[in-house]
Amino acid sequence: MKTQLIVILLLVTTGILSAQSGTNTNNYQQIEKQADAIYNSLVKIRRDLHRNPEISKQEKRTSKIVSEYLRNLGLEVKTNVGGYGVVGILKGGKKGRKIAWRADMDAIKTDEADVVDFESKNKGVRHICGHDVHTTIGLGIATVLSQQKENLEGTVYFIFQPAEETFSGAKDMIKDGLFEIIKPDEIYGLHIGPGPSGEINVKANELFAYQKSLKIKFKPSANEKELENFMNTILNGFVRNIEQNGSPWDIINKISDSKIGLTKKETIFKDYFILQGARLNTDNGATFYNASFLETDVKKVNSIPLEIKKQILNSKFKDAFISIEYSKDYSGTPINDPKLTKIASQTISSFYNKEMFKPLYGQTPYFGEDFIYYQQKVPGVFFFLGGSNIEKGISSMPHTPNFAVDETTIKHGVQSFATLILERTNSK
Repeated sequence: MKTQLIVILLLVTTGILSAQSGTNTNNYQQIEKQADAIYNSLVKIRRDLHRNPEISKQEKRTSKIVSEYLRNLGLEVKTNVGGYGVVGILKGGKKGRKIAWRADMDAIKTDEADVVDFESKNKGVRHICGHDVHTTIGLGIATVLSQQKENLEGTVYFIFQPAEETFSGAKDMIKDGLFEIIKPDEIYGLHIGPGPSGEINVKANELFAYQKSLKIKFKPSANEKELENFMNTILNGFVRNIEQNGSPWDIINKISDSKIGLTKKETIFKDYFILQGARLNTDNGATFYNASFLETDVKKVNSIPLEIKKQILNSKFKDAFISIEYSKDYSGTPINDPKLTKIASQTISSFYNKEMFKPLYGQTPYFGEDFIYYQQKVPGVFFFLGGSNIEKGISSMPHTPNFAVDETTIKHGVQSFATLILERTNSK
């Protein structure tokens, strides 16, 4: 009798697991076909956005395109949220979880020539951070999920954000009542990264290194060079684990290194301090020492100014010391909710090419994102989506002069994240 019960339980459990796995697989296969069908139209949208880039707080044309597109899908649309922000609301047929997806829309100023045939028409402005791709992927996800409405339990909110490059867009949308318009349980987003097209990367907790700045004020010093050397010695004392003899780009280029890059357990980007710049200058009768740095450990971030002050007060410069100012803004560092990161990773891995889903083992230097402002209100996860293609000579390292994107990643992004959102809205 016991044996029969065990067999029955095993069969039932296996059936449940198979059904759950089948749900993921079936949803993904259906969304995959839908994404294939709209791929060419999405490429046209992306290239149009690329030809007509708009800098932060001037995204009028992009906002209009996005809002009209969402309305044509049948979504409820809110416009002019925190500037040119757009919010699309897709309600499923049943009650379920409420999931938000965020895409940013702005471009940046640059005098570097475009490297693609569909080059920017706006002189001095380009999409070299991939926001045209982010916007397009967001529209693609909205398209396939609107076609999946009968299978959608819950609600999906699409946030199209202006002014990410100035780190003001998320704050502006929130201040303008974003979370009164929408009530998400979770929020997700992505940024184009330097990995191969379609590669998805994620990690729990801090995604980037903390970027901080110091401004230390002294009375006029008779020997400024000695003071500068003293302060440089203090700051260099915090440096660890990453050689800093070259330029920042020498470090950034190691992010994708096959042995020490972010996707390797042996990465050099796990625990480090990078001194970005330090200088001494005199202004209005006072001497200032200015420095900026990158730090991965939040405890060290908070203790560094206290340690610097302690060393100054134990030195010959203690009587010259006046004050120390320390930036307190943590906006540049998305902090992924550990529980949701684990769930999202397991969900995507269940249907996505496992070789193209790679966890990160370190924190990215020199980059920032205002996605953290949403995460301070709602638990969420921020991903990297690769866009490079070495064989075609395409490098998707953001903010580089030769930035370009293998457009096949648009399809990968729509397929994988539309499936993730569908699974999350339908989860109990």
